[in-house]
Amino acid sequence: MRSCAARFQRHFLRRVIRVFLLAAGVLLFAAGHLSAQTGDTYEGRLSVIWGDPRPGQLGGGDVIFELYRDDGTYLPLRIAPEQRNQAIGAFGKRVIVRGRSQTDQRGRLGIDVESVEVLEKENRSTVQPQAVTTRRMLSILVRFKRDNQQPHSARFFNALANPKKGNANLGIPATINGFYDKTSWGQFVWQGDVVGEGGLNPKAWLTLPKTKLQYANCGWSGSCAAANLGGLFEDAVALAVAEGVNLAAYDNINIMLNNDLDCCAWGGSRFVNGKLYGVTWNPPWAQTTGTFVHELGHSIGLPHSGWVYHAYDSHWDQMSAGTSASSLLCGTYKSANNSGAASNLFCDEPGSGFIAAYKDHLGWIPDANKVVVNSVGTTTVVLEANSAPLRNRVKLIKVCLSGFSCTGTTARYLTVEARIRSGQYEASLPNEGVVIHDVQRDRSPIGGGNACFFNTQSGWAVPIDSTPGDYANAPNCNAGGRPYPDYGLHNAQFNVGDVYNNKQLGVRVKVLRRNGNRFTVRVVRTK
Repeated sequence: MRSCAARFQRHFLRRVIRVFLLAAGVLLFAAGHLSAQTGDTYEGRLSVIWGDPRPGQLGGGDVIFELYRDDGTYLPLRIAPEQRNQAIGAFGKRVIVRGRSQTDQRGRLGIDVESVEVLEKENRSTVQPQAVTTRRMLSILVRFKRDNQQPHSARFFNALANPKKGNANLGIPATINGFYDKTSWGQFVWQGDVVGEGGLNPKAWLTLPKTKLQYANCGWSGSCAAANLGGLFEDAVALAVAEGVNLAAYDNINIMLNNDLDCCAWGGSRFVNGKLYGVTWNPPWAQTTGTFVHELGHSIGLPHSGWVYHAYDSHWDQMSAGTSASSLLCGTYKSANNSGAASNLFCDEPGSGFIAAYKDHLGWIPDANKVVVNSVGTTTVVLEANSAPLRNRVKLIKVCLSGFSCTGTTARYLTVEARIRSGQYEASLPNEGVVIHDVQRDRSPIGGGNACFFNTQSGWAVPIDSTPGDYANAPNCNAGGRPYPDYGLHNAQFNVGDVYNNKQLGVRVKVLRRNGNRFTVRVVRTK
């Protein structure tokens, strides 16, 4: 087995280029620009990776794009921030990229992109109930060279991933599988294995060939690992393959690090031998359920939400700030980004779930459980709370908008959903009521020079605040003395009698009444 694994390892290392993305460049999707394009064309499949700073860290983060080609090599794509959300719509798909190859000051080759054509079109016009989707994930335990600490055991990672319930003895109040099972209404689960020295279910972590500083020569304030994530991934996978692991048996690969990397935990995708893998890179502080479900969300193509008042400002969605319903001390480690000081690790129970727009994108809301308003007129709907079981009630109102596509990478529409504090994984929502999102698949970045937005990683879905302006933006970036939750997006919900009226879009939404976990909502389209 070791001989075969070694041959596979050598083949794998020959097949993958250790080059990665620079976060700059230009991406033009509009057909009107095609006549002016003169660059070369490159065909392959698009990989996207997000970097998220540790909770409470006001700095760092990035989004990385790569083109995986049929010869097994990667080309970094330098994409303008204002075009990234549309590019994210091509996550994992086969594309043709037109642009010019350039070598940066560090000698790294990349493509300054002029246009992208998606060859695999999105088709979500009909979503019906489906069998349970099970994704197998492999967590690779790796320690940096000359850093022997092992923050957790293989038993810990198995308990974090596979059961539906937490394990208080290990300090785990809630699990990844518990979150995804509940949030998807039983349609999506994970099946996890752990590899280290000796193969699966190890007693020791594998040792990387490089030190932490060789992979990421910065602390929490920078995203310096972006250029070396590919090499770190390859090194960790090569170690796992050498232990006899069959990589092809898995859908996701989690790189579990024994110390800090840079600012961030990272989640997204990578291709190996033509297969798309969801991938996460997790320093010790990210090896908790709340952060882990966020990075795994990225690994299946979900972007962020929020970015109304500041970065990660929505507590209605775990793909933004989310919330924590409870936490337990689950370990310690000596933090490389904090001068080697001992840092406690707290495992948590996520309390915000996923918003309905992203559940719909993942195919978790059948047609029978949503109402699409696609013409002028009045529609009255009884909405059942997101957290209630998926039965025969409506979970989502999707309001198409005049002048915009309602599907595809340039779509724009509104989503209306009901949220209440009920059951695990939505128990600590900031409020209860009807929540409206403005979903725009090609949205420009939010933030600009505003100090409250330390990065511009805004995604497709932006909450519409029912009480706009109750947050002090730059330079203060605070609640302005208002008590929680009466500020920002904490009180974004629409209560009985509240009205959202957008004359420009020709949409009026009113909450008529509430009966337990159900809200009667009237939607009027005038355009």
